[in-house]
Amino acid sequence: MEGRLFQVCEKGDTLTFQKLYDTDNSVLQQRAPGSLDTPLHLASRSKHKELASMILRLQPNMAMATNNKGETPLHEACRVGEMKIVKQLLDACPCVAYMLNLAKESALYIACCFGYSEVASELCKRMNFRAWDEIGASCLRIAASEGYTDILRKIVRENPSLASRKDESGCSALHLASRKGNVELIKEFLGKDPNLSFLRDCDGRSPLHSAVISEQLLAVQEFLVERPGPASFNRLQVTDLINIADNNGDTVLHLAASIPCLEIIEILLSRHEMKVNAANKEGMTALDILQQIPAQEDPNVRNDCYRKRVTIIQQLKARKRANPTSVTAMQQALIVVVGLILAITYHTGLNPPGGFWQNSDIGNDGRNHRPGKAIQSETAPWLFTVFLASDSLGFIVSLALIPILMMLRKEMVVYVNSLVVVALISIEVAFILGLIMISDHKIFYRVEIFLLVLVTLAGIWWTRRMLKLSFMCLRTDSGGT
Repeated sequence: MEGRLFQVCEKGDTLTFQKLYDTDNSVLQQRAPGSLDTPLHLASRSKHKELASMILRLQPNMAMATNNKGETPLHEACRVGEMKIVKQLLDACPCVAYMLNLAKESALYIACCFGYSEVASELCKRMNFRAWDEIGASCLRIAASEGYTDILRKIVRENPSLASRKDESGCSALHLASRKGNVELIKEFLGKDPNLSFLRDCDGRSPLHSAVISEQLLAVQEFLVERPGPASFNRLQVTDLINIADNNGDTVLHLAASIPCLEIIEILLSRHEMKVNAANKEGMTALDILQQIPAQEDPNVRNDCYRKRVTIIQQLKARKRANPTSVTAMQQALIVVVGLILAITYHTGLNPPGGFWQNSDIGNDGRNHRPGKAIQSETAPWLFTVFLASDSLGFIVSLALIPILMMLRKEMVVYVNSLVVVALISIEVAFILGLIMISDHKIFYRVEIFLLVLVTLAGIWWTRRMLKLSFMCLRTDSGGT
């Protein structure tokens, strides 16, 4: 009986199946040995629409029956792309669309995997993704991978949070769309939430990394578009995006150089924010990687590719010379200098030249000295006041520079350098005044005063020159952008 039943189902013989059912109503509950398929599973898999319709009319709840893989007849119909049976099953039991097999795959996921876009669209119309995160996230990723824009739009519209969900490897739907170079889907994602471009996979790579690795030129260009949309995605974020490093320290420029994809390298170099001198964890820059790869020796290709390669290498070398010192290196150097100035001014302020009175004896002026008071405050009060003010200025400026240096940015460097010069001038003035106060020879006064004026004027001139250059650079940058 069982063997005959399953043969009838595979052939789609509705007349014989009706006779078997009339003889024994339990034939609908029969299961194939091993696979545990029901007659409805077999009819769906074999695309027998009339037989499937008959079974659903006799017992609609058979649409929810599962086999040993946890799959419903809807899974089977989606795997073979049979639209009519899919509609019959959904009409009989709409909730079957949300059932998952043992591999956590929905019928929509299977339809997308096998490329049945019409079946996938029909399922998508019948489903509500607001409360189905597990189903929606997997379907969103496969829709992005296969390029089903309509399905993606519906899922994202109903449940926007699914766009940031990742699979086991850390890939989001935007990562998958970037690998395929689907510009339309990338626009759709970034239009909803531009911050999705900063999602990282398990290797620390962003969707832009994925586009570069797959050599998707148009996708790379789309990520670098300045978007006037949400205020949260501005030019600063584009700058951050192209300089993101993965777990190996590779930026998109490193990856483009390792392929090498000269067209993508040219696009990245057109962005002046690109940190061309960034080194990965192996200490390699994009220039180092590109120079390690042998040039194309084919004389027929050499004219085109070779010249472009040489031009790119020259550009990388030129930008390397133009940026010899990184902001981080400058930050470290300035912290050392400011720390030294802070130590010097602190020590000098509490240990002034000439020392302190040790007792309360009566001095030449007939007044009692106060123990611990600076001697020069009484013997040369005017000079001591200027000395103390200069030393205090250097101390305060250097102390204020420490938190500024901790958040140093490139556009702040010139101003920070100017403040460092002010602190240096202050300790120079304090040093020369100290020499004047403790010197016995009047001839030294003239020399020391000359040095004091010379150092002060030189510092003022240098500060003025640096500020002027800074303003010129700022005007140039704003004019170029």
